[in-house]
Amino acid sequence: MQQNMMGHNIIITEPSSNLRALGRNSLAGKWKVAVLAYIIYIVCTEFPPAVFNSFFGLNIGEMYNNMYGYGAGSMSADMYSQIYNSTPSYSLLSAVYLLIVSGPFTLGVTIFFLALFRKQNAGVIDIFLGFERFGKALGLMLFQGLFIVLWSLIGVAVMVLGIVISAFTIIGGMVVIIIGCIVAAVFGTIATLKYSQAVYILADNPDKGIRECVDESKIMMKGNKAKLFWLQLSFIGWILLASIPTGILSGVAEAMQMTGIALIIINVIAALFMAPVGAYTYSSVTGFYEILAGHLIKETEPAPINTDVFAANEQLVQTSEPSDHIPEIVEDNNEKEN
Repeated sequence: MQQNMMGHNIIITEPSSNLRALGRNSLAGKWKVAVLAYIIYIVCTEFPPAVFNSFFGLNIGEMYNNMYGYGAGSMSADMYSQIYNSTPSYSLLSAVYLLIVSGPFTLGVTIFFLALFRKQNAGVIDIFLGFERFGKALGLMLFQGLFIVLWSLIGVAVMVLGIVISAFTIIGGMVVIIIGCIVAAVFGTIATLKYSQAVYILADNPDKGIRECVDESKIMMKGNKAKLFWLQLSFIGWILLASIPTGILSGVAEAMQMTGIALIIINVIAALFMAPVGAYTYSSVTGFYEILAGHLIKETEPAPINTDVFAANEQLVQTSEPSDHIPEIVEDNNEKEN
């Protein structure tokens, strides 16, 4: 592993290809259990919200209709139908569910991939271990989310300024709003990368507090945020490849005008094609953490023995004066001191 030290943290200089190789090596012979664990993780985090959204959700068209209804000056029936068919439905129940389970499941899947990477016994049941630390897992997710939102508010402020400017000039306002969106995305991404190692730290150290995990993550990620960003971005090819069957299934569901449970099942099946890519990504990011935490040290080959130098040193030892002259030197030094 190529790594440098800067202050109190390790700077990773290893290319993304080598970090991905770490992930593949940890998955060797364990692809099935890793993919199965990730599938269970996907089902537990995506299937219930999809059910809630399907049966109890409202979309923008319905919310607008409930608030204002049809009529003069409001949304036309054709516009309502277009918005209704093109926007997904959202339910408060799905938001509450994700708020409760996202933290524990994220901690659990992290514990699983850490055990897998370290060649320990890892079972799919491990993804539920995060619920044993439910309070800290939930608190860490909320704490991280709060700071990510606060950093993103910089861009939101720019967008608000754009809205004000649009009252005087629409083009100028739109330009400022777009800049605000970019700023919010950039600062939000930086904050996400900065706090990304906190869940690994909590998985490794259950007794540490939430703030302590976040602070250590900030220290570990100094000089490493770009490296993690490019590592995650390097999986874009696999993501696009896995998106092909996902797009096909979604197209079939739309063509057949599927709704309800049938549409939910199709969407979940489509998401499962991402499971191998998700396992591969998570394993590689786990290796990234192991380097940052100092658990993977730089390996160097021993220097080759120069036989000529060795022979010369051996001859020098044989021709040197015997060691019985040493006491005389010591005595001379003692006499000088006296």
